Amino acid sequence: MRVARDSSLGTATMQTAFLGGLVLLIMGTISAIINLGILGQAIQAPFAALTLIYSALLGRFVLHESFGLYDLLSSALIIVGVGVDLYAAELAHVPPKSYTLKSLGRLLTRHSVFPLGYTVIVLTYATLLLRRVRIANLQRHPVTLLAFSSCAGIMAGFTSLATKSVVEVAKSARKHQDWLVFLNPFFILLVIAIPCALVPQLFFLNKGLEFFGTLKFIPLYQAFIIIGNLSCGLVFYNEMASYSSTALTCFMGGIMITICGVCVLLVKGDVENNGADARCSNTVLLDHKSKEKKRLATDFTFEQMEWATESDTSTTNELRVCRDFRECQEAIVELLVSARKSIYYSTFLCDFTQVLDTTNEKHMDNTFVSLVCDAVKRGVDVHILYNPVRDYGTDSIADLRRILPREVHFACSVSDLGPGWFTRYLSNNSRYAFHHQKYLCVDEETIMVTGCDVNTEREGWLRKNHLAYYWHELSVICRCTPDMVSWVQSNHKPAEKRYYDQFVEYPPFPLVSGGWREENCIVNMIMNAKHSVQLENQIMISGGSLQHNRVCSAIVARISQARNKGESFYALILTNAAQKDEPSFLARSYCSLSIQWSLEQLEECAIDYGLTLNELWKHLQVGRLEHDGVSIKVHSNILIVDGKYALRSSSNLADRSLSARPNDTELGLLFSGPRVSELQQDLLNMYLGTIGKNYSWNQVFQCIRGTATKKPSGLIIPLEKKIGVRGGATGGRVKVSYKTTNIGANKHEYET
Repeated sequence: MRVARDSSLGTATMQTAFLGGLVLLIMGTISAIINLGILGQAIQAPFAALTLIYSALLGRFVLHESFGLYDLLSSALIIVGVGVDLYAAELAHVPPKSYTLKSLGRLLTRHSVFPLGYTVIVLTYATLLLRRVRIANLQRHPVTLLAFSSCAGIMAGFTSLATKSVVEVAKSARKHQDWLVFLNPFFILLVIAIPCALVPQLFFLNKGLEFFGTLKFIPLYQAFIIIGNLSCGLVFYNEMASYSSTALTCFMGGIMITICGVCVLLVKGDVENNGADARCSNTVLLDHKSKEKKRLATDFTFEQMEWATESDTSTTNELRVCRDFRECQEAIVELLVSARKSIYYSTFLCDFTQVLDTTNEKHMDNTFVSLVCDAVKRGVDVHILYNPVRDYGTDSIADLRRILPREVHFACSVSDLGPGWFTRYLSNNSRYAFHHQKYLCVDEETIMVTGCDVNTEREGWLRKNHLAYYWHELSVICRCTPDMVSWVQSNHKPAEKRYYDQFVEYPPFPLVSGGWREENCIVNMIMNAKHSVQLENQIMISGGSLQHNRVCSAIVARISQARNKGESFYALILTNAAQKDEPSFLARSYCSLSIQWSLEQLEECAIDYGLTLNELWKHLQVGRLEHDGVSIKVHSNILIVDGKYALRSSSNLADRSLSARPNDTELGLLFSGPRVSELQQDLLNMYLGTIGKNYSWNQVFQCIRGTATKKPSGLIIPLEKKIGVRGGATGGRVKVSYKTTNIGANKHEYET
């Protein structure tokens, strides 16, 4: 909640309270498992309801929620019910039982119709009920509430059954020192049964919370957990076989009292919801727009944003755009050759010895190293801000010092990501901070802002790289103001880098970097768009409880406004389905799941704004690029609105990039004017396989989706939910061997 109110705190996972809650969750899980080895499953079934009491008390004292009459009555009934059950267990005088693998096998496979019959009945019930929900599309119907809560409760019973069985065998193995029992196929099946029951349980739980919320779903879910655990304990472990009729009646009475206490909370939820509806039926409608504005509020307005534009006097420093990697290389060569005073270069994954492509015969066959050497000979002051990424196989600072002149000034950012053995598997850059800013500033007059690193992965438009797939890249060049120059120069000083959002080290407009400023710019641009939004990004993950950037929300909010006003509005998102070229397993998984997550969040936002999914997808198209069956990796990272305003950035659309925490640095450039319209039409022609055609957005959507008489055309492949890892870039980087060394207390001490 604190993060939701103050996004500068970073993500929820970075907060101490989150970690504390995670520790408590782990401790609670361990204690629940131990408890299964002490008490019978049926006996401890009503204990699940105690969770509701703890939740109510924590809500009162931690979240400052109300604790009213319904909470008090519910708590009293639950406590009485649990107490009656414990009294019944004591009355029965049943000694605790322990099981070996053999005795457990005999118990579970005994000649009785009940275990098999119960399993068949509940699974048939769940299948038929869920089938009805799916066929009738009953997303928020009472039948769906019953289906998700009862199925989750049933699977919770099977989860506890499998867990208790494993715990019983483990106790027996420890007592008799019989460790070979863990290799028994029957025991292995019991272990496998735990996730087989737990995964569907969590799925139904999440779906229930998604459609019905905590107040309505959780009490019913807890009631069915009690029923599920009670049934499994009675049927499979035969726990009540030796109970007297008095003890059994008392126990069942306690169960009913506990369930009544749980159901009181259902009544509370309905009363509160009905009261809220009665109080604010008209107020909500009148206040909807103000709430929407508050939800999408920014630290500055669209009018306060400044843009790079065409130069009025000079032709050498005018605004221009490079539309593919070869144009980017040619611009780098041109700028380095033209330098007479200073060069400030910042990069991430650069091969300094790669030959740079150019059409100028005088400067062919040059590398970055050779051009820098020539610049130093001309007396040019050269500064390089470099981030050696060992897991990608790039050069170290020591390697670069050996091939570049001694006069070159180096700086690099070193992170505190943790021990190498740990970060090796969690990060593509296990030693250094992700300094991801990419720019080239020459003579304090011209700056090129890009997401483009010079290496063999990048290639020109529809030219296969050495890993046999395509790459899409963009760069923007504009004149550099004195304020921009001052920021660039300070960025290359070997001082300890700090969080942008904490110390306000962000650059002046039209440069954008750090502390959610870029996210604010994106939201402003989308919400002020008149008729179109074109968004391209390597990775997109937005929305939900753990991602605080509002990119998806802003797009859907703008579409909702257009629907309400009957306006024509189009939004095109281009991204990647998967990225197999990433060396880190975590990064590959993250990239594959991120777009899936974002598609779900777009649909969730649409429902929140009262849009049907048909209305959403009428205005919105999400796709990837593909040519001849081979993926084109989208690395253009650009936002264009109305063909007038644009933002080219190194940032991925994720909190990690947009917040500059805990260790990322990014840089973008705002630009506007006729160049933006020219760029957009050039890009649309590239994607749709034409030359020189002026497209309307209706024509673009028809080309992507096809019509009744025309098949889809071009390179844009629509993305849908439930995508797999196919469709990603083919090939892959070769991960180098891992080694760490200490470079001293000074974070910017150079490697030697």
